[in-house]
Amino acid sequence: MTSSQMRRFAVMLLVALTVACGGGSGEEGNPTGPSPGEPGITNNTDDFQFNLPNVTNYSTNGGYPWRNTGTTARVTQSSSIASGNGTLIVRDPGGRIVFQRNFTEGGTFTTEAGPTGEWRIEMIPVNVNGTINFRVQKAN
Repeated sequence: MTSSQMRRFAVMLLVALTVACGGGSGEEGNPTGPSPGEPGITNNTDDFQFNLPNVTNYSTNGGYPWRNTGTTARVTQSSSIASGNGTLIVRDPGGRIVFQRNFTEGGTFTTEAGPTGEWRIEMIPVNVNGTINFRVQKAN
């Protein structure tokens, strides 16, 4: 191949990869919802949502910074776990745990009070089969 042909091939490959990966569309997230094994995450000030549908043997140890302009948060857990277990932890800006529950504990809960600022939402699923779904919102 000549260098001109190589450049054209490289440009065509770049365009094909950009289209295949959804790049350049200006859209973030998946407007139709997450695919199995792919989380749907909305992380806005005072409102964090996480939905991970239909996972099999899912384990991880990760977290997300979240801005809370209040001093407490309301946590709504609505996961559907067939097997495995996991923990949801919320930390205040100082790193203190203000909420900790198993994913299987459904319902709406209020965190302990903490300072406003950048909180941290941590999830620790271990061999989860099912759907992990929760929301954390400013309570006051």
